[in-house]
Formats: sequence, C-alpha cells, structure tokens
Amino acid sequence: MEITPVSDAKKRANKKWQDANCKRVQLVIPNEEAEVIENYCSEKKISKNGFFREAAKEKIEREK
Repeated sequence: MEITPVSDAKKRANKKWQDANCKRVQLVIPNEEAEVIENYCSEKKISKNGFFREAAKEKIEREK
C-alpha cells in the first residue's frame, strides 16, 4: 500500500474541522507512566489519543 502525502489544502480543512468540532485536553503524567502507555500503544498499534479516549469512555460507562 502506497502512502501519499496529505496536501496543504487537506491539512487546512482538517484543522478547520477540528477547531470547530474538537477540544484539546492537556495531560501531565510522570515519565514512567508515559513510557508504559507509549509501549502499550506501540504494541497494540493504537494511538495514544485513541487509548485515552477509549479508557475514559470505559470508565464513564462502568461508573454509571
């Protein structure tokens, strides 16, 4: 599968959509925990963003 670079126009469109529909959340964790999470995400081939979103959803659902 060939990966083609993302055009500048597509990057601008993505940013515009994200600015209108998403909110950034900053997270501060100790280096050791960050390494564990990075290794886990690497092994499972998932993004850290996806990992945290899924973890948050699971916790919210569990505590309903």
